[in-house]
Amino acid sequence: MKIGKKLIISMLALTLGTMLLIYGGLYAIIGNLRDNIQKLYEDIRADAEQTIEEGLYAQDSDSLGVLADTQMEVTDSRLRIVSDAVRQSAEYAEKLYASPSAYMNSPYSPVHLSKAPDTLSARYMFSAGVSETRELNEELRLISNIEEIFAPIMKYNSRFFDNLYVGTSSGIFYQYTDNNVFRENYVVTERHWFLSSTSSPDEVMWKETEIDSYGRPCITASMAVKDAKGNIVAVVAADVNFEQMMSNVIGSGLGETGTTFILGETRDLVAYSDFMKDVEAHNGMYNAFENHFADPESVLKKIDACAFGDGEAFHAELDGKEIYMTAREIPSTGWLLCTAINAEEVTEPIGKVTAKSDELFADAGVEMSGEFRALIINAVLAFLTIAFVVVVIGYFISRTISMPIIRLTDTVKNTGEGDFDKKSNINTRDEIGDLARGFNKMQDDLKLYTENLKAVTAEKERIGAELNVATQIQADMLPRIFPPFPQKKEIDLFASMTPAKEVGGDFYDFFLLDENHLALVIADVSGKGVPAALFMVISKTLIKNRAMQGGTPAQILADVNNQLCEGNDADMFVTCWLGICDLSTGKMTAASAGHEFPAVCGPDKHFELLKDKHGFVLAGMEGARYRDYEIQLEHNGSIFVYTDGVPEATNVNGEMFGTDRMLEALNRSPEKEPEVFIKEVGSAVEKFTGEAPQFDDVTMVGMTWHGKNDEKTE
Repeated sequence: MKIGKKLIISMLALTLGTMLLIYGGLYAIIGNLRDNIQKLYEDIRADAEQTIEEGLYAQDSDSLGVLADTQMEVTDSRLRIVSDAVRQSAEYAEKLYASPSAYMNSPYSPVHLSKAPDTLSARYMFSAGVSETRELNEELRLISNIEEIFAPIMKYNSRFFDNLYVGTSSGIFYQYTDNNVFRENYVVTERHWFLSSTSSPDEVMWKETEIDSYGRPCITASMAVKDAKGNIVAVVAADVNFEQMMSNVIGSGLGETGTTFILGETRDLVAYSDFMKDVEAHNGMYNAFENHFADPESVLKKIDACAFGDGEAFHAELDGKEIYMTAREIPSTGWLLCTAINAEEVTEPIGKVTAKSDELFADAGVEMSGEFRALIINAVLAFLTIAFVVVVIGYFISRTISMPIIRLTDTVKNTGEGDFDKKSNINTRDEIGDLARGFNKMQDDLKLYTENLKAVTAEKERIGAELNVATQIQADMLPRIFPPFPQKKEIDLFASMTPAKEVGGDFYDFFLLDENHLALVIADVSGKGVPAALFMVISKTLIKNRAMQGGTPAQILADVNNQLCEGNDADMFVTCWLGICDLSTGKMTAASAGHEFPAVCGPDKHFELLKDKHGFVLAGMEGARYRDYEIQLEHNGSIFVYTDGVPEATNVNGEMFGTDRMLEALNRSPEKEPEVFIKEVGSAVEKFTGEAPQFDDVTMVGMTWHGKNDEKTE
């Protein structure tokens, strides 16, 4: 069937079908009009409730954030005062122990804890099992000088402290407080504050809430004290005034149900509003996070994300109630301060808004039903008129569409058969005309593309052939016959290179300078591909020619560097390691121009990196100087040198192979021939990188020295 007939029939079928659908659906629409209006109302009401709820939560989120920031700053400042007091006291105590003779005439007379008054003052006791001696009394007289700093701290900051004290490794417990409870079994060196500070002596340590020996909730800050020799001799500590923290920080919250709580580093509760009630109800601590929160693992993740990430408030369930909360980090301790409000208090205004919206939508629904009915009738009449006009006009338009398409089809057939010269003669100003002109241009482009493709293909084949030749030339330049010196029983040599491209920038070489000296070279040229390969050829040739003239490795590298710097307009450079081994003694003199550290297998038959002194890269700076150093190879000892393609080999996750994995592979067969441990490293690199592409040349050289005139050992 022709396109014109299809177009007319399609338009008639579309018009008649649409009319039937409209009249058939009109009855259903009118019959279900009330239901549709009701559904519309419910959708709008649901959207309104959601919008209001989101607005309320957004408003409370801002309020929670401001409150949390304020409470965090207050809490941090209070804890920082305690931390600073402990640090200052510890520093003062270190002065006492650094110069004890200057403080032995102490003006302070310590009073035993059992005889101390109930007022704020200094007192002391000895740990259980510690006998009073002259040395202990002298240390007590020395440590009593700390009252000089304890007294003003407690006097002016008593609202932050319960007490301030110091315990010594010898068993003295000296404190400034108004509590004189004597504890006969008390051992200073076994207390948590003493043990934690001795394990981390250079920082103030915070101990999260626990019930202390007085039976009170306690938060403790402590810091170790060192003598002049750096030995830990005491620990200074302070107990935070828990009731002050509860009333000033935890007691303030947002709205009627707002609350605040603090999480420690272990993510247990340090303090919260019902802390004291729970302690009494459970006869001890009840501060484990999972005791209060449903799904504690998920809530902790959200708290960490809020405190250290986006700061967004979130929902959780606390003691059986849904809450809305946010969190902030307390910088001085690393603890987290969390502020929350019951979700019911946030959403309470929604009920009032919903009732009002029900009333408004009920009135609007009745009016909307009548207007919708009239709209449908008018739409049907308008559509019938438009459909008639479309069918009449479509008959005439179809003629203008179908004929140009037929002519364009003939042109497409000719093009498909390879005739690019026969063009379409359609000159209409519509889309078909644009298509015809575009097709004519496509014919010209295809013709040009075909010709260019032939030329590019030929050129690519030529370059590929040249690269194959270059790859073979490069491979031929490197020693590939092993063993390279079969008459030299003193050594075993093996090497391998896997280029990242057809040709690479890495190279290695080994050659005899005389009957008793062997030169070993490995280098890495900057860049990859043909430019690196050309620079590699020049570098390799210069190094070998200069080495044959004699001199130490440092002298050889210095001369080659100056030669490479001449005319180096491409700013290329080479990292290089050069070693000259005396085959009679196993002593190797070496120098490095910015190359990787060699790995040496010593007397323990274990490969380790030799972190030698690096000079500057070759061709990097004219006049650079290099330093010789010596490596004494043990009997049957080995050396392994490599390029950065080994430790920097990367897997699909972006992880590098690294020198640790390289040494692990080497030490699987440390007493084997170089061929064995080099293949071990190569296999380990391949297994590690997997499907990841190779971005750098991988080159390795290994040598084992068996000793003068010794046969190889299996």
